[in-house]
Amino acid sequence: MIDCIVVGAGPGGIVCTKELLEHGISNTVCLEQSDRIGGVFASGYDNLLLTSSAVFSMFSDFWIGDGKDHHFWTKDEAVDYWSRYADHYGVKQHVRLSSRVAKATIGEDGVWKIDLESGEVLRSRRLVLAAGNNRIPRYPDWHQSLTGIQILHSRDYRNANAFQGKRVLVVGGGESGSDIALEVAKVAARSWVSLRRSTGWIVPRKREGRAADISTHRGIWDLPREFGVPLSKLVLKLERARMDPVFDVLATLNERVRNPKGLWGTYGTKTLALPQAVAYHGCTVVGDIVEVREGGRFLRTSDGVELDHVDAVVFCTGYVNRVPFMPEELQSCDPRSLYKHMFHTRLRDSLAFIGWARPGFGSQFPIMEMQSRLCGGVFSGKLALPSSAEMERVANLDSAMFLEQFEDTARNIRSLVDYHRFMNGLARVIGCHPPLLKCFFANPRLWLQLMYGPTQATQFRLVGPGKKPELAREILNKLPISTFNHIVKAGLRGRVKYGLKALLPRVIEGS
Repeated sequence: MIDCIVVGAGPGGIVCTKELLEHGISNTVCLEQSDRIGGVFASGYDNLLLTSSAVFSMFSDFWIGDGKDHHFWTKDEAVDYWSRYADHYGVKQHVRLSSRVAKATIGEDGVWKIDLESGEVLRSRRLVLAAGNNRIPRYPDWHQSLTGIQILHSRDYRNANAFQGKRVLVVGGGESGSDIALEVAKVAARSWVSLRRSTGWIVPRKREGRAADISTHRGIWDLPREFGVPLSKLVLKLERARMDPVFDVLATLNERVRNPKGLWGTYGTKTLALPQAVAYHGCTVVGDIVEVREGGRFLRTSDGVELDHVDAVVFCTGYVNRVPFMPEELQSCDPRSLYKHMFHTRLRDSLAFIGWARPGFGSQFPIMEMQSRLCGGVFSGKLALPSSAEMERVANLDSAMFLEQFEDTARNIRSLVDYHRFMNGLARVIGCHPPLLKCFFANPRLWLQLMYGPTQATQFRLVGPGKKPELAREILNKLPISTFNHIVKAGLRGRVKYGLKALLPRVIEGS
């Protein structure tokens, strides 16, 4: 009998296995269907470049290496970091590669039975699903009418070679869709991008050579979410003032965001790829597809644009929340029905989902780590889950909060959360929220780092279960601090507007 089986050796599975080991659950096995660690990132498109910086994407207790403060990992660099992390914490000896799960069932005794495609059967008291929900492509209904042209989902896209000299439509304007649109636009005879509403809020990876997500810090993000409206207006004004064709397109696309919370009411698209495709490579942004003729050769959009002689459509339309090898009633769990997007209210501490929370801004990897820390605490008995009724109540409150903030976007992307609210909520449950008030008076230098350095995972290692204060302070002192830029200035104005928060920031968190 295995104490815990983790399915997936991507970043979520690796960090969860590490946390389980640190919590004393040594009889842990991590199953990976492919022949190497890294999950979907290892098999991503050729030029995949992460949109969160290395300092934001790193795990809390494993430094990325000096001189990489503003670096963005390629997929190979990200996998190399996770591999070195796994070596450092003794995770690899618990990973079984080329082990694809065919079926998972739970008996009346609460024991999971895991059937592998090889025929082997494993049994475990607990199961962690860390394979992510980027497995089953999602398509709009009209894709079924595309019988006469080439179609491809971003999951299977590697490069734009097949689209040389063709007329290509890319559907969707998220980060992958934007990067793919630029690659396609560079080689296609004609290219379009179809958006149902907007791209999300576009920001560059870097500003003046510095990672832009350093500004994803408490100095601005701990303000009330209604401050997103004046912040959005300020950012748009500054982008227009650049008098740059790429940033003009960026501003025009960002103006499509219609939400009472402004940029805090949608997800971030942290790449200039789509504005560059439009400004320099003739790509045209069009509306949703409403009519398909001649098997897809001719398409009409909601804004009346006719696309003629289309050769191919690339769908960058996300994924379905579904795990086909699970019992039928668990195959399509809504992340918003789970406690902290992790625990099923009926199965409680016998099953955990890792990686089913996607931040609007910020990085998904610190969220995976915080979820893994909670998982390790619960599975080891060091932390107790609330009653099932309370778990359901909290899940409903969190769901209502994010649906109110993100509106239709959150209804469509069921895993979408506000990074700071979600991380602060997890930290309160674990007991590891950084001591901001204490630091303000006792260690102003550290307080400055916590407030105006990137809100990545290390600051949650200062206190509480799993604390590593010396290592945390060492790493935090290496992190870049935001310059006195327009975001910081806007945040200071916001703190003046909201009174006492000018000195003592209110912590915005989930329930």
